[in-house]
Amino acid sequence: MKALKLIVGGFFLLLVILAISAMYKSSQAEMATQGQQAQAAAETRPHDLQLLKRPAVRAACTTHADWDMETCQTMDQKKVSIGMTAEQVQLSWGKPDRINTTSTVRADHEQWVYGRDYLYVQNGTLRSMQTSR
Repeated sequence: MKALKLIVGGFFLLLVILAISAMYKSSQAEMATQGQQAQAAAETRPHDLQLLKRPAVRAACTTHADWDMETCQTMDQKKVSIGMTAEQVQLSWGKPDRINTTSTVRADHEQWVYGRDYLYVQNGTLRSMQTSR
């Protein structure tokens, strides 16, 4: 009986080791693919930056290599999207007409007013917006 338990336990341990090995190989392959994609994007980025029409946006996107090209193109079109940083919003729409601040126990919330449009910024990130038609 003890021998059978040892054999079953050893078999189970072998299965666990094989499963961990397979997961490790899979994650290594995924990381290699992501690295290749990032390298390809980095190689095309200088060309993509030249396609941006607004010099201020082009300069900022050149400086901030961590900004993705989709965000740079959105700013170039003078549009904003949820998740943009405060700096990106100002590059898109300029300085707000007014900033209203609400302070709570948890955080400071800012309402950036652009005419009849309102952007809500929390901790330097655009969290929501209210635009008029």
